[in-house]
Amino acid sequence: MAKLNKTYNILIRFAILVFTFYFLYEQLFYKHDLSSFLKSIEAVTRSKNFVLLSVIVVLLLPVNLLLESLKWQYLMQKLEHVTMAGAFKAILAGITVSVFLPNRVGDYLGRVFILKKADRWQATLATILGSMAQLLTTILFGLTAVVFFLPRWISPDSSLNRWASAGLVFSIFVVSAVLVFAFLNFSVFSVLLKSISGRAYKKIARYAEVFSWYNVRELFYVLLISIIRYLVFSLQFFLLLRIFQIHIGYLHAMMVIGFIYLLMSIIPTIALSEIGVRGSVSLYAFGLFFGITPLSEGLSRAIVAASSALWLLNLALPALSGLFFIFKLRFFRNNKNHEH
Repeated sequence: MAKLNKTYNILIRFAILVFTFYFLYEQLFYKHDLSSFLKSIEAVTRSKNFVLLSVIVVLLLPVNLLLESLKWQYLMQKLEHVTMAGAFKAILAGITVSVFLPNRVGDYLGRVFILKKADRWQATLATILGSMAQLLTTILFGLTAVVFFLPRWISPDSSLNRWASAGLVFSIFVVSAVLVFAFLNFSVFSVLLKSISGRAYKKIARYAEVFSWYNVRELFYVLLISIIRYLVFSLQFFLLLRIFQIHIGYLHAMMVIGFIYLLMSIIPTIALSEIGVRGSVSLYAFGLFFGITPLSEGLSRAIVAASSALWLLNLALPALSGLFFIFKLRFFRNNKNHEH
């Protein structure tokens, strides 16, 4: 049985390797106009502060990944001791697996299969808590961006429109407060699940109790890391906009970026296909901001180039790096490694 498990592990790892290379090749050389992107980069290489801004953007990549590693390591400490290096490898492996699976499902699979002893379903649920914190952060910044864009959608000329805007702003504030409160008190979900499921709870108790492991302070820490991480990759996007000669202030950029990420979070997509979706959503958001539809060809090209560069840096590059750690994933364990 051990030999069979080893064979299955090798086959799955090889399949991941093939799929990752295939999707990267298709995305970069078939679906996306790489030559146009390279021309956009060539056009701005001699611009002011190009080297400095580019170096900062690249240096923020490991910061982004380390923050996600720290968050996952913190969540996993309830199940199994994971070193920072191990968590970093798990994050990269997760990105690699996620590139050809819908809605970043691979993030969970790539991470939990690097664990040696922990129950994988429990680890997946704990990992989902971390993803919920990141999604909550995206929603909070996105809703703030919606408030910023409201005057562009609802003219403040009439009293009725002003009341409608005030009502929407108040609703957004209430929804944000409720979402934060619900996340910080997520342990209550275990209690609710127990009261709803009745006798069936015994079958799912092992997994439902995962949500009760983390108190308000711990969940706040996870949310804080998610917010810092959001600010890091948003700063990357802002700096890339400046590199591609899109002159926009930081606060205004954060509103547009927040709106882009909010839309991205509700569009079902495979991580790899996000390069096209990201460009389209970015064009829509910047069109609203500048009040120009359609945008000029030069501005459109610069916006797509900036969003594509961010995709290449934060998804394609880590996905390729994660291939080195795919061979550490254990999809099938020997019985002696199981925890019962």
